Amino acid sequence: MHKSHLIYLLFFCAFSPKNGQAQNGKLDSLFAELKSIPTNTDTAQIHRRAHLLWRISTHYFRPMKAYDKSRQYGRESLRLYQQLQNTRGVAQSLGNIAFSHLYESHSPEATDTFLLCYRAYEQVRDTAKMTYIISTLASHLFEMPEQSDKALQYARLCVELTTRANRPHGLCACSHLLGDLYDRMGKPDSAAFYVQNALQILEKTSNIPGIVPLYLTMARMEERKKQYSQEKDWLKKAEEALKKYPETATAETEINCLLAMGRCLINLGDLPAAAQYLQKAGEIMPQIPDPSYHERYYFDLSRLAERQNRPADALRFFKLHINARDSVINLENTRRITEIQLNHEFEQKQAAVKAEQTRELALRDARSQQQSWIFGLILLVLLATAAFVFYTYRQRQERRRTELELANLRAQINPHFIFNCLNSIYRYTKERDTDTAAKYLQKFSSLLRLVLENSRSEKITLARDLEALQLYVDIESLRFKEKLQFSLEIDPEIDPTFLQIPGMLIQPHIENAIWHGLMHRKEGGKIWLRLSLPAENLLHIEIEDDGIGRAAANELESKSALTKKSLGQKITAERLKATGKLAHSETIDLRDENGMAAGTKVVMEIPL
Repeated sequence: MHKSHLIYLLFFCAFSPKNGQAQNGKLDSLFAELKSIPTNTDTAQIHRRAHLLWRISTHYFRPMKAYDKSRQYGRESLRLYQQLQNTRGVAQSLGNIAFSHLYESHSPEATDTFLLCYRAYEQVRDTAKMTYIISTLASHLFEMPEQSDKALQYARLCVELTTRANRPHGLCACSHLLGDLYDRMGKPDSAAFYVQNALQILEKTSNIPGIVPLYLTMARMEERKKQYSQEKDWLKKAEEALKKYPETATAETEINCLLAMGRCLINLGDLPAAAQYLQKAGEIMPQIPDPSYHERYYFDLSRLAERQNRPADALRFFKLHINARDSVINLENTRRITEIQLNHEFEQKQAAVKAEQTRELALRDARSQQQSWIFGLILLVLLATAAFVFYTYRQRQERRRTELELANLRAQINPHFIFNCLNSIYRYTKERDTDTAAKYLQKFSSLLRLVLENSRSEKITLARDLEALQLYVDIESLRFKEKLQFSLEIDPEIDPTFLQIPGMLIQPHIENAIWHGLMHRKEGGKIWLRLSLPAENLLHIEIEDDGIGRAAANELESKSALTKKSLGQKITAERLKATGKLAHSETIDLRDENGMAAGTKVVMEIPL
C-alpha cells in the first residue's frame, strides 16, 4: 500500500499491539472461553461463538500477522453471522478476510471481499466504516496503474463520505489520494485543488506526521511545471516538518526529501548545495533496499557530474542508474509472477481447508446422532450407496466440465492470437516505437492474467468479464490500426460488480465478429454490445456488427487456404448447455434497405 496514504488510513482504525507473550496469553483465554460455550442452536450462544471467532480472527491478523489463521476464523464467524442474519457481524468478518488477503497480495480476492464488506456496512449505514473500507480499496488500486479509473471512482466516493460524516482526517487522506490520481492522469489543476485541500486540513491540526508526504506532493507538482523556486520552498517545509516530528521520520521519507532537494538544486544551478544533499542521501542509501531509490540517486549523481564537467563520473553513475532501472523492471515482473503463483497456491489451500471443515462437520453431526444401531446401519448403507452414486455422477460431470474449461481456455488464448500479438510487439520494438510496444505488452499481459484467473472459477462477476473483453478489443484495435470501433451499452439496472456469469461468455462472439465480419472490410467497422435485464433473473445479450455478413464471410473463407476456425462459440455453447445456463440463442443476418448484407446480430438470454 502507498506509504503516504497508509499513514492517513491508520487514523481510521488505530490500535496498539502489545508484546508477543501477552498477546499469546490473551489468545489462549479466547480459545478457552470459546470451548466453554455449548454447541447448541440457542441464538444467544451462537452469537457469543460468532463474536469470539471474530475476535480470534482479529487477534491473528493485527498483533500476530498470521493471515491464513485470520481468514480461517474469519470465515467461521462469517458463517455464524450469516446464519443469525447479523449484517454488522457479516461486515466485520468480511473486513478481516479482506485485509488478510490484501496483506498477502491476493489482489482479486481482496478487491471482491472489500466490495462485499462495503455493501454490508452500507446496509447498516455505518458511514465511518464505509469510508475506511472504500479508502483502503482506493489506495490498494492506486498501486496498479491499470486500475486508475476504479481507484479514482472509489477515491471520489471516499471524499463524499468523509465530507458527509465530517471526518477531517479521512477527508485529508482521500483528498491527497484523489490529488495523486489526478496528477498521474495528467490533470495538474485538479490534482493541485485536492492536494491543497488536504494541506489546509493538516495545517490546522497539530502533530500530524502526514503533512510531509503532502509537502513532497506539492513540490513534485511544482517540478513538473518547472517552477523550481516554488518547489524548493515546499521541500524546505518538508525538511522542517521532519525535524519537528522526528519520531515519524522513516528512511524512505528522509531519502525522498534529500533526493528531491538535490534534483531541485541541480535544476536551479546550485551545484555545491546539490552535492551536499546527494552526499547525505548516499549515507542513507544502504538502508534502502528498494532499487527505485537507487535508480533516482544515480541518475541525479550522473546529472550533477555532467554539470560539473566530470564526464567519466557522469558515465559511471549513468551505468549504475541503468543497472538499478533494470532491477526495478525485473522486480516488477517477478512481483507479478509471484502474485499469480500465490493466488494459485492460496486457492489450493482454501480448497483443502474447506474439505477439512466439511469432514469435521460431518463427523460432528454423526456423533450427535442418537439413533438405534439398526437404523444407523441401514442409514449408513443407504448413505454409502447414495454417496457412491453421487460421487460417480459428480466425477463424470467434473471431467466433462474440466474438458470444456480446458477447451474454452484454448479457444480464448489460441496460438494464432498469441503469435499475432507477439509479432506486433516485435514489430513496434523493431521500429523503436517503445511507447506503443509497452502499451501493447501491458494490455497483452493483463489479458493473459485475467483469462488465467477467470478460467479457475465457474462463474465470475460481469465486471471482470467485461474487463477482459475490453483488453481483448483494445489489443485487436491496436493491430487493426484503430479501424475497429467498440460500443458497450449496459442497462442502468445492472450492477456489473454483483452480477455473476460464466467466464469469457461474450468474447468468442466478439472475436467471431472481428475475424469473420470486419477484417474483410478495408475501412474496418463497429461492434455493439448491449446488456439488459428484461426480467429479474434473465440477462439479455446482443452482439451486433456492421461487417460483410455470414454468407459473404463463408464464401471468402471457402476460397482461402488459411481459414480461421471459430471454436470459441461452439465451446461456449457446450459449456452453457452442460450447466443448463442457456435459455435462448440465435444469430440474425442484418440487411439494409436494398436487401444487401449489413452485418450480423447474435442474441443470447442467460438465466441468472
